[in-house]
Amino acid sequence: MQRLTLTPESVPQVLAKLTRDPGVEADTRQFVARVLAEVKAEGLPRALAFGHEIDGIATDETSLRAEPELMRGVTMALEREAPDLIVALRTMIDHVRTFALAQRAALHDVTVTLPHGGTVGERWLPLSRVGVYVPGGRAFYPSTLVMTVVPALVAGVSRVVAVTPPRKTGLDPVLLATAHLVGLSELYTLGGAQGIAWLAHGEPAVDLVAGPGNRWVAEAKRQLVGTCGIDSLAGPTEVLVIADDSADPARVAEDLLAQAEHDPEAAAVLGSESAPFLDAVLEEVRARAASSERRDILDASLMRYGYLLHGDREALVAFAEAWAPEHLELVVRDPEAWKPRLTTAGALFVGSASAEAFGDYGAGPNHVLPTNRTARYSSPLGVATYMKRQSVLALSDADAREMSPWTARLADAEGLVHHARSARLRG
Repeated sequence: MQRLTLTPESVPQVLAKLTRDPGVEADTRQFVARVLAEVKAEGLPRALAFGHEIDGIATDETSLRAEPELMRGVTMALEREAPDLIVALRTMIDHVRTFALAQRAALHDVTVTLPHGGTVGERWLPLSRVGVYVPGGRAFYPSTLVMTVVPALVAGVSRVVAVTPPRKTGLDPVLLATAHLVGLSELYTLGGAQGIAWLAHGEPAVDLVAGPGNRWVAEAKRQLVGTCGIDSLAGPTEVLVIADDSADPARVAEDLLAQAEHDPEAAAVLGSESAPFLDAVLEEVRARAASSERRDILDASLMRYGYLLHGDREALVAFAEAWAPEHLELVVRDPEAWKPRLTTAGALFVGSASAEAFGDYGAGPNHVLPTNRTARYSSPLGVATYMKRQSVLALSDADAREMSPWTARLADAEGLVHHARSARLRG
């Protein structure tokens, strides 16, 4: 990990070291464009052909879908072989569903009654069909299936279609059991840009695609904007821990390593006012990484995007607000004194007990979060991701008569003669 002195004036320089270039390499952009165009033109057979070419695994239309009977059978087997795992999966699902239900309850329709009895307002409506992508490159992620599927079901989406990359030994049993436990009936082994292309242009023809993925998945989602909705363009994961000398160096070190182990491009940053505390954490990180089964990934991540920042509170807050990290852990004596000024992070973890790992595995809020500074203006995935607002006008004749003169006058001013005439006909 690299150590830097942080001041308010140096924030832009430090930020530049952590901000990824959102540009897409030409070969990735062109390849994804070809995949989308050819799958749109030729349908599922072309998507399967791309999958065979890329993954080296032949999948046909008869073996594409993980049938509900298979998912149910795998779940029953796991209940016998690893009952504690099934309990953990059910607990995660219950926590995520409970939080999603609270989110749904907070999305209220709006109605304003006009002077003469008419109403205007808006209502929340679920999307009809959504597709979710469950990554499967370095590992399979049952937790991501839960985070993407459960809010969609709570939102009331009629059809949820999930895709995940195939593998030669077959789908991960834990992933299959998770799909069964959340109530997902459509899970298909089709990964990468071709999986995203099929969701949007194939038979599902979804209204929105959600879920994280590699650069080809992210680019496919980007190119689909305008064809269907997307949740976000997620990049490599990141965490900022702000801690003082009241924190446990071992806990902080493991929280940094927990983020770094995701990906060689993951960012793990610690900021503190205490130089001795930074030294203690660095010692823990080195010792724990050296003996880790995931040392190669940790070393690559921490060498490139691992930083120890020494600065005062003003500098740390300025950096946190400018970076808008995906995850922000606040491990200080008086977190409530810091919280009001920490507004841009995707998710805030307050206190030593609130490890980011609990957020990843189902404390309640979603773990699909904005990255690469997009948390400044975007939000975690949730129930609202799978819904839209629809405006509703139900005017009375008397309301229309009252609105007619000034509406027509405004239309005249804009030169829209038929708008004006339409309004005057109701005057």
